[in-house]
Amino acid sequence: RDGFVSRGRDRERESEAEGEKKEERAKMGGIITAPLSMASACLGSCAATCACSACKTCVNGLSSVSRFAYFMLFTLSIFLSWIFRDYAQGLMKKIPWIDHFGVRPSDEWFGKQAVYRLSFGNFMFFAAFSVLLVGVKYKGEARAKLHTGGWFVKLITWLVFNIVPFFLPNESMEVYSAFARFGSGVFLIIQMLILLDFTHAWNDAWVSKEHYGWVAGLLSLTTASYALAIIGIVLMYKFFNPEGETCHTNVTLITVTLVMFVLFSAISLLPQVEHGSLFPSAVIALYTVFLCFSALGSQPEDYKCNGMGHKMDNTKLWIGMIFTLASVAYSALRAGSASDSFTFRDSVTSSTPLVSAPGSKTMTRSDEDDDEEAGSVGGEFEEVDYSYSFFHFVFALACMYVAMLMTGWGSPAATEGKDTIDVGWTSYWVKIASQWVMGGLYTWSLVAPLILTDRDFL
Repeated sequence: RDGFVSRGRDRERESEAEGEKKEERAKMGGIITAPLSMASACLGSCAATCACSACKTCVNGLSSVSRFAYFMLFTLSIFLSWIFRDYAQGLMKKIPWIDHFGVRPSDEWFGKQAVYRLSFGNFMFFAAFSVLLVGVKYKGEARAKLHTGGWFVKLITWLVFNIVPFFLPNESMEVYSAFARFGSGVFLIIQMLILLDFTHAWNDAWVSKEHYGWVAGLLSLTTASYALAIIGIVLMYKFFNPEGETCHTNVTLITVTLVMFVLFSAISLLPQVEHGSLFPSAVIALYTVFLCFSALGSQPEDYKCNGMGHKMDNTKLWIGMIFTLASVAYSALRAGSASDSFTFRDSVTSSTPLVSAPGSKTMTRSDEDDDEEAGSVGGEFEEVDYSYSFFHFVFALACMYVAMLMTGWGSPAATEGKDTIDVGWTSYWVKIASQWVMGGLYTWSLVAPLILTDRDFL
């Protein structure tokens, strides 16, 4: 009996020892796993915070990336119009609802139809976005994501908008052609206003530095601009008034250009003109000379007073066309991003938004809650860098302008040859009119404060 009792006690002791060992293991496991759990939680929180920060950074950068993406779509549409105009006439002839005439039109007519249809598709694409984004003020708005996100869907939509116009009747393209002339004129005026605002802003920014280096830079640029303008005048007298030819119209236009920029440059130096400066005058002078040179170069190649027409080989035509199309694309990007030039934020009283911004008195949360959520809500109420609606509006107008450039401003008599653009008498007079409007706008900006003394001009 004693042996059985002793063995039972030994078993109890062994079981108690095993229980104590299990408790010790559990305590050690808790000691080890607790820091690991805390570390993993901290790492997870850090990773989530980093991911959120990265997402915010990406969202803030989407605006500039989106501008470049729209710019590339517009540029692609320009070169597609070029290719279809010059090399897709045979394809257009195979479309029965386009080629349904008893007497087939010329190849140039089919090329223009391709340009109109591509232009109309891109116009509708950008116009739709312009309407959908009217009134967007904050980057966190749901509609703002229409501008910055969903690029796969946008590409599909863009393709659809480019294909659908080829199923429309010819009469609809005639209506669009007439409407595009008006839209192109608006685009040219916007370009002029942007240039005027840009030159004044550039001059004020460098003068405000109050350092001789910036002033010397302005003087150098002013001198260079006037020198290039004078060189342009000399070249125009040489090439567009050939020896042995009577070219009174060309000589008159060149002389008017010279008198124009001398006149508004002199006005800008008058002491009564407070906002006058030579640098903006020099830039506008160079631009008016460029418009005159481009207008005279738009005269038909076989015109007797176009001394440069017979000197244009295929390589020069390609370079000139690429430069023209690229400059139009850049002008659209620049004008669309400069919506502040067409707003009056300082003179308009602030309106109450549908959702109050952080820190406003209408918010019902306590100050402590506002401070805690400032980081997460601040980005949502961050104002957009530029007007999304105006950006797309300018690109829609630019689509019309490209169509006019490639079709001789829709003139039935205009015949654009291969690898040429903006050539013909209509283009010639449009540029001359643009030059006169540009000179008039700048001169008015100088003398308006003297005439309208009861108004404030910023």
